[in-house]
Amino acid sequence: MWGCSCCGSIRRWCTTSMGYTWGLGNVGQLGHCSLQSGDKELLPRRVVSLDGVFIKDISCGGVHTCALTTKGALYTWGGGQAGQLGLGPVSGFFSCKHNESDMMLRNIPILVIPAGVQLVACGHSHTLVFTKEGRIHGWGYNSYGQAANEKCTYAWYPSPVDWCVGEVRKLAAGGGHSAVLTDACSLKELCEFRLAESVNLANAYEIEDVASRTGSDALARLCERLREHMLDGENHRLSNDEFDV
Repeated sequence: MWGCSCCGSIRRWCTTSMGYTWGLGNVGQLGHCSLQSGDKELLPRRVVSLDGVFIKDISCGGVHTCALTTKGALYTWGGGQAGQLGLGPVSGFFSCKHNESDMMLRNIPILVIPAGVQLVACGHSHTLVFTKEGRIHGWGYNSYGQAANEKCTYAWYPSPVDWCVGEVRKLAAGGGHSAVLTDACSLKELCEFRLAESVNLANAYEIEDVASRTGSDALARLCERLREHMLDGENHRLSNDEFDV
């Protein structure tokens, strides 16, 4: 049972009582077991390995996919060369395959976290989850800090993020940045969490400060628009038009 839909870079999920995928699947990101070079599905095809599993959320990265069940279990599959699957850097897993580029692949969904996950977000090459214990965990490519791991460039396993305060409402992961929206999260804090390389982020600090001091409804609405833009994912810039109030 599937209750949501999303798009990856070059593939798509369909929302029905069963899960379907289509598009490019050459590194296993469609979950159909095939790993042929240039492998693709022109029409929706059912992900049979998840038949009978009740999925409440899915997220698609650059070449990997995550599925979250109603019981809080997390499945991942696809390309894992940067650690984004959360399975570690060693081979020997059930469906592990290596192509000529020595990329670690999973061509069918693999259970990574058995329970307790409430939210999931896939970036291009990293993954974030929020658990019922109130912790955010990140793993995968971490060159810009997007997996929230200060110790390494490649975070192979889920590692907790300790700084987050407030109740988490939403996770978002882009190309080289991540964001979390909490009930205690300000626009300035969002900007500081590796959101985007935009010349206008400094302006955002000033706008939020003025909005707070003056109680301006127009500036408050602008801050909300900025937050929405920043949580959309992928690398981006905010246009100067966004600052017209």
